[in-house]
Amino acid sequence: MHGEPPVTPQTSPGPVLVACNGAPCADGLFGAARVAAAALNARVEVIRVCEPTPLAPAFGGGMHAAPELDAMRKRLMLDEVRRLVSVEPMADPAWSVDVQLGAPPETLASVADAREASLMIMGIGRHNPLDRLLGTETTLATLRHIRVPIMAVGNGFSSAPQRAVVGMDFSPASMRAARLALQLLGTSGRMTLVHVRPRFDYPSEEWRAWDQEYARGLAPLFADAVAKLAAPRGVDVDTATIRGDPAGALLAYAQQANADLLALGTQRHGVLERLLIGSVATRVLRNTRIATIVAPSPQASGAAAGVASHEARDAWRL
Repeated sequence: MHGEPPVTPQTSPGPVLVACNGAPCADGLFGAARVAAAALNARVEVIRVCEPTPLAPAFGGGMHAAPELDAMRKRLMLDEVRRLVSVEPMADPAWSVDVQLGAPPETLASVADAREASLMIMGIGRHNPLDRLLGTETTLATLRHIRVPIMAVGNGFSSAPQRAVVGMDFSPASMRAARLALQLLGTSGRMTLVHVRPRFDYPSEEWRAWDQEYARGLAPLFADAVAKLAAPRGVDVDTATIRGDPAGALLAYAQQANADLLALGTQRHGVLERLLIGSVATRVLRNTRIATIVAPSPQASGAAAGVASHEARDAWRL
């Protein structure tokens, strides 16, 4: 008599983490958290980071830390975030709330990795230039450390996106971004995979030959990407190829398409490149006006595969 087949345990998705720094942008963050949690079937955890009090000179020399002051500040922040979660319409009082002590970028990245989060939701300030700068730079600094995808949102995000644009360089990172965007679209909507081809102002005969070869390689790569995404019946997936600077071209295409979600992958080839300011992801996040997902390469992906050419990978290096 044969026994029952073994039951394979279902692995629950990691939490959706919300990096909350107070009331000004809480509505957009909590709206995005609600949408993402429903799409990913994940729980929501709200986290705020308390930066340590600067060291003060101690009597008799040296420097003195004030752990009791930091403990008090953490309690006050925890109370504030709990209040926000209890009163904001898009939040849920059942969400867990936590305050960690440390530098925000490193602490948020560490917590996200330790909890194996599915997604980190962060804000992009929109109230004034200073708020915009501080919000975006914190998000960018966190992106340099984190292995979890980040979704950056502004105020007013409250419903599932219907029109997504994905920057596609056919790397594992861009496929990861596309899959996540597809999940957020749910069972209806439209997603366009956009590849930005290099543009040269003074093309030579050699360049034209290379460009024709490049173009011939795109169709099968697009077909393979669409097949792997396996979009549900109600979601239309199409493709587009444009020329120009990747960041500017993507932003312009998303605007013309009236997209409400932009997604792209980011490559990390070394320590120096993680610190570079002039990356595609950096320029997109600094200028985007819609919710934007940036997905690092999956840990097990290794080198980016399937890119049309070395030149294309260099042009898209994020």
